[in-house]
Amino acid sequence: MAEKRADDDLAYLREGMGTDLDAVVVFNLLRTHSHLGPLIDADLRGKRLTAAQFNALLVLRAAGADGLMMSDIGERLVVTKSNVTGLVDRLEREGLAARGEHPDRRATVVRLTDAGEALLRRAIPGHAELLAELTGCLTRAEKKTLVGLLTKLRRELRRRRRGT
Repeated sequence: MAEKRADDDLAYLREGMGTDLDAVVVFNLLRTHSHLGPLIDADLRGKRLTAAQFNALLVLRAAGADGLMMSDIGERLVVTKSNVTGLVDRLEREGLAARGEHPDRRATVVRLTDAGEALLRRAIPGHAELLAELTGCLTRAEKKTLVGLLTKLRRELRRRRRGT
């Protein structure tokens, strides 16, 4: 049986699966996400936003005055068409985004409103401070390595989803 340490929060995994590094990596990702999600949700809830709304506003801001078609929002946020519709409905109800016409009348474009921009200007500094505090335990080099590794893993997941 593997030796237990007081700070080893994955000892149960090693007992069940041994020292399979692949399993330890995936379980670490899942466990980290399970702690990260609620922390970020609580911070954004204090700003009257959900994580999906915050990300959508950031995507719309990056698109500039041209805005984005609904399908493009879905691709960038990796959500379904029905989820994008509901998300944009909520943003529009709050006055944070607005739908507009597109030259192709079958498409709808969404743009960030002045109120959406103002909300981002208020929300981003505090949110960035939270993220900096959270990742303060990592060096700059570790952060860059982690980003690179997670990006590589995400690309592999996308490749598998496409079936290539």
